[in-house]
Amino acid sequence: MSRPRESVLTRRERWAPTHALLRCVAVVLLTAPIALLWRRPDLLVLAAPFAVVLAWSLVTRPRRVPEHRFALSHSLIREGQQVVAVGQVEPVEGAEIIAAAVSPAPFVEGIVQERTTGVRDADTLPVARGCAVVDAQGPTVDGRRRVLVGLRVTRWGVRRIGPMQVAAASSWGSFRWGPVPQEALGLRVLPQPAAFDSTAPAPHPRGLVGAHRSSRPGEGAEFATLRPFQLGDRLRRIHWPRSSRTGELFVTSSYADQDTHVAVLVDAHYDLGVSGGVDGAPSSLDRSVRAAAAVAEHFLQQGDRVSLRVLSARTPLTVPTGTGKRHGVRVLDTLCRIVPAVDEQTDPRRVHLGMQDGTLVVMISALVSPDALTQAATLAARGLSVVVVDALVDPEQGDVLPSTDRDPLARTAWRIRMLERDREIRAIRAQGIPVVPWLGPGSLDVVLRELARRGRRVGV
Repeated sequence: MSRPRESVLTRRERWAPTHALLRCVAVVLLTAPIALLWRRPDLLVLAAPFAVVLAWSLVTRPRRVPEHRFALSHSLIREGQQVVAVGQVEPVEGAEIIAAAVSPAPFVEGIVQERTTGVRDADTLPVARGCAVVDAQGPTVDGRRRVLVGLRVTRWGVRRIGPMQVAAASSWGSFRWGPVPQEALGLRVLPQPAAFDSTAPAPHPRGLVGAHRSSRPGEGAEFATLRPFQLGDRLRRIHWPRSSRTGELFVTSSYADQDTHVAVLVDAHYDLGVSGGVDGAPSSLDRSVRAAAAVAEHFLQQGDRVSLRVLSARTPLTVPTGTGKRHGVRVLDTLCRIVPAVDEQTDPRRVHLGMQDGTLVVMISALVSPDALTQAATLAARGLSVVVVDALVDPEQGDVLPSTDRDPLARTAWRIRMLERDREIRAIRAQGIPVVPWLGPGSLDVVLRELARRGRRVGV
């Protein structure tokens, strides 16, 4: 079974005659004997151009197979951005046109990046999206001719770009090399965070690094009071107007700046709906991933500590607590590797997330699986502040996504499940766990302010 495959690849690697050359040979071989036998010099005149093209093609036939390589301009992009597939082909003597095409893939769009230059009849050559045709005799880079194919990826995830097909043709299109397939390359596409902003402070700040004001004095930026100078105080904190009036040194004290541990939980058990990419209608998992990216990015910019946990059977991913821009990229990279799968063996009550008191838990879920609500209730019973974000609600229509199945029984089952889902949401709200729809900026303001007031009442 392997020999036919090897023979096909061998023929593709060689310079093979094209149908144009075979037609030219047929015209010369048929016209010349007839013209000589019937004494028709006019037929010889008509066949002379074909004979010249045939002779020129045989003389200039490429003798060597070009070396080739496939690479991508970036290994990490965000959804909606462009990446360039670079096919590097060694120019050989006799090759006139080099072409490359990338095989179609889901959520990968081709963009015309480069057109033919310096080739006869360039305007008549088809240059479609996902492919490029260039002049083999043009300028080279590092001894190779680069064929660029522009691509635009419209959805997050780990995408396979390729395989890329590379081909070349000699003068007059008489001999062709390829198309030779190149191995596909992986491309990590980070999710584009949804528009989100919150003016409410994060509740229960614990750490001593952040932008939230503490109730206790310490190193910070917000003024607290004036007090007498003590051994160890910094000279820059001396309040000279008060010191000059009283004759005794006074220093300014401030409130400590604290931060909050924000734990983002993404329910990836199901992906409901059909994803239209970054420009189309999102599925439930699209909305969950982009909402998680927006929440993590918002709190990281405030200086809070953020961790991530993905609830899925295939990708039980976890990102430990961290801060900074590099940690934000780590969170986005983890989100792009999510694969939805139902985890039916793990008991949600036994999942230990390593969260301490004062942690703000933001669970983003479609709330179709009851395991997510059970997990939220378990965390709230431990004394943690839990906010559940409903990712199944459409921000524009304000309703759940309808079933796309044409089977009337399936639609009936979907409506029954939605009624059960509403009952489960009312039950968990009765336990004091807020459930809010994802509506972009301001989605969590009311909830966070209420949680902050609860913390102050408990502290009093």
